[in-house]
Amino acid sequence: MKVWACLLAGLIAGSATPFAVAGDEHDRGTYNNKMALLGFLLESAQQRASGDVQTLCLLMSISNDVTGRYVETNPEDVQIQQRLMAMRQDLMACLANQAEAHAWADS
Repeated sequence: MKVWACLLAGLIAGSATPFAVAGDEHDRGTYNNKMALLGFLLESAQQRASGDVQTLCLLMSISNDVTGRYVETNPEDVQIQQRLMAMRQDLMACLANQAEAHAWADS
């Protein structure tokens, strides 16, 4: 699924970026650890329940929240700001898929 690939690619790119300032290193490291855990959960959910759009959207929403909070405390991190914009687009697509699946099931 394209959404999974984008999210995991963003996670890998973010974890491989060097830190600019020592104070930011702890924040970025904590953020990377949280995203690694969420990436693992996303991958596990995909393997266990393919087509479970609700779980996918929930985990993507949590990832968006974690990234949003990081950006609030580190507004100078442009790379993560760009990632957040892409993650929000992916979440909106996921929610649209979920709504479409519910509409189809209800008909």
